[in-house]
Amino acid sequence: MLLDIQTTIFMICLVYAVLHASTWLALQEYRSTQVKLWSISGLVSGIAVVLLSLRGHLPEFVFYYVAQFLMLIGNWGRMVALRMYLPGPQRQAYTVYAWMNVAYFVAFSSLVYTGENDWAALLLFNGFYAVLCLDYFRMGEMLHHIKPSLGARLLKWAGLSFTMSLAVRTVGVATHTDIENIYDPSVDQGVMIVGQFVAVTLSNIAFLRIFLEIAEEKKIALTHELAVTQERAEVMQQTGAELKRLLDEREEIIRQLAIFNKTAGMGALVASLAHELNQPLTAIQLNAEFIDTALQSQRPLDSEDIQDAMQDLMKENQRAASIITTLRNLFGSGKKLITVFSLNALIEDVVLLCQIKLTARNIQLRLNLPTEPLEVAGDKAQMQQVVLNLMTNAIEALEGCDRANPCIDVSLTRVGTSVTLTVRDPGAGIPQDVADSVFDLFRTSKDQGMGVGLWLSRTIVESHRGTIRFETRVNEGTTFTVTLPLAIGDMIY
Repeated sequence: MLLDIQTTIFMICLVYAVLHASTWLALQEYRSTQVKLWSISGLVSGIAVVLLSLRGHLPEFVFYYVAQFLMLIGNWGRMVALRMYLPGPQRQAYTVYAWMNVAYFVAFSSLVYTGENDWAALLLFNGFYAVLCLDYFRMGEMLHHIKPSLGARLLKWAGLSFTMSLAVRTVGVATHTDIENIYDPSVDQGVMIVGQFVAVTLSNIAFLRIFLEIAEEKKIALTHELAVTQERAEVMQQTGAELKRLLDEREEIIRQLAIFNKTAGMGALVASLAHELNQPLTAIQLNAEFIDTALQSQRPLDSEDIQDAMQDLMKENQRAASIITTLRNLFGSGKKLITVFSLNALIEDVVLLCQIKLTARNIQLRLNLPTEPLEVAGDKAQMQQVVLNLMTNAIEALEGCDRANPCIDVSLTRVGTSVTLTVRDPGAGIPQDVADSVFDLFRTSKDQGMGVGLWLSRTIVESHRGTIRFETRVNEGTTFTVTLPLAIGDMIY
């Protein structure tokens, strides 16, 4: 059966409408703007084809201008939708599309407006779209180069089908010399009809296939990412548990080292503390004997002498009790106990323990403490150990010092919301090769030193949200500075 041009165009319209609507429905669940653009553009082209097929039943204005404009818009939308599959910006391609479409529409409209025959307009129409649809092939080639796929190959074949069928039709139109028989059934018209059916079908299948291929790749990538994320989460959980275990071990090591450091230092304190305790105990004994003798004698008691003896006895007893209490805190079990305490009083307690060493070595102590109590929050026993380490280091730094009347300066000052403790000795200073690593564990310049004291002091100070630093000069001495936050308001540990 021979088909006239209007019937064939109307059939092509049905293919446009059915295939693009089917694509939209098939991919509706993805809610993709790209799918909507492709499908709506195809429907717009279908409407344009309907208008082209109704020539003679519609005003010429609709046939020549409205239908052509809709065809351009529909084809441009499908081109843009396909280029959304390509990586990178496509602004240059869109600009080329725009100028080509404008140039074609102006040329086509000029032919119609100036009264040229339908033969020239139809020749321009088929020739323009034969060239333009070659871009389908180019896009399929680029997609296939990025990643070989069935969708890309189908798009290439669709482009070739579009271009070749329209090129044959263009040649067929060019061979006619007048418009009278231009719409009669012919070989070139049949090739165009078949080519358009094939091209529209292949282009829709290609679009659908490429979209699903990319969606599947994204799904696989997302599944892989989720698996990697889950694996990372498990690794982080294991790492967190391992980190907690290591931190617990570190805390226990610090506690054991603190006990070890205390025990090691106890030997050096035993002799001096025995002498220090012996003084108040001897005074207590003498006062007790005096009171006992006075009570047993038959002569009248001098109440003033008895009162002086009792006050002496209580004073020495308090002194002995203070030394024992300080030792009990210092050499306790090592369990961390957070309290708020006066740093002034803590320094005085440590000075009491170090007094016999200072006296034995003929070292003076210049103590500069404020009258107001400066309170900090933390473990009092640990902070006692820090101050004792600094005092002991200062005393040992003056051993063999040829200075006359060496003096250790200990001062406590308030700076804003912090308190600063400085311990300065006028000794030989810390050697440069040791100074760079003075806070490292097991690093010491002493012959009998363990290299634990300063490392432990820094660890304790930092755990109390403080800092410790030092300045040293050869033959001029060393100054250690400890800065701690004051206990102001509620302290959270």
